[in-house]
Amino acid sequence: AAKAAPAAKAAPAAKAAPAPKAKPAATPAPAPKPAAKPAPAKPAAPAPAPAAEEDDDEDWFAEDDDEDGADAKPKAVNEALEKAKALAMEKLAKKEAKQRSLCNLEIKPWTTEQDLLELFNKVKTTVVKDGLVWSQNCELKPVAFGLKKIALTAVINQTLSMDEIIEEITEDIFPDEIQSMEMLSMSLL
Repeated sequence: AAKAAPAAKAAPAAKAAPAPKAKPAATPAPAPKPAAKPAPAKPAAPAPAPAAEEDDDEDWFAEDDDEDGADAKPKAVNEALEKAKALAMEKLAKKEAKQRSLCNLEIKPWTTEQDLLELFNKVKTTVVKDGLVWSQNCELKPVAFGLKKIALTAVINQTLSMDEIIEEITEDIFPDEIQSMEMLSMSLL
């Protein structure tokens, strides 16, 4: 009977054992996990990983062999700056070419008997240069002892020098008629 009791116990134990097996059998029902094993066969994705590892191993402070790509942007920036600089210089040159100066001048003759209006007209007609415009009228101002001077204006471009024009008039063109010619003031127009 003692043997029967353990057999009876064993029988219920055997019956109890299949019940737990049924539960594990229900869990292996998601047998697609073996299909998940072929997923590791997708090591094609890890193939780019070594390339990424190469980028990680790259020394960022070392000199690159591919300097053309690094220099391409600064070259483009430099070219753009050069173009902008050239345009600015052209605009400045045009502006300077258009700039004019107003010069206030005075001419003193040698004698009191000299006709100053005639001298003024001679200067206007004789000294003709591109970029030089003499005033239409002049003013006669007394100096001393009956001597008068001619006060006039002239407009010149930046390419001309009024000092050179004065020197030419007093030394080369009218040395016997003009004692002195001075520029009193000069202002940009």
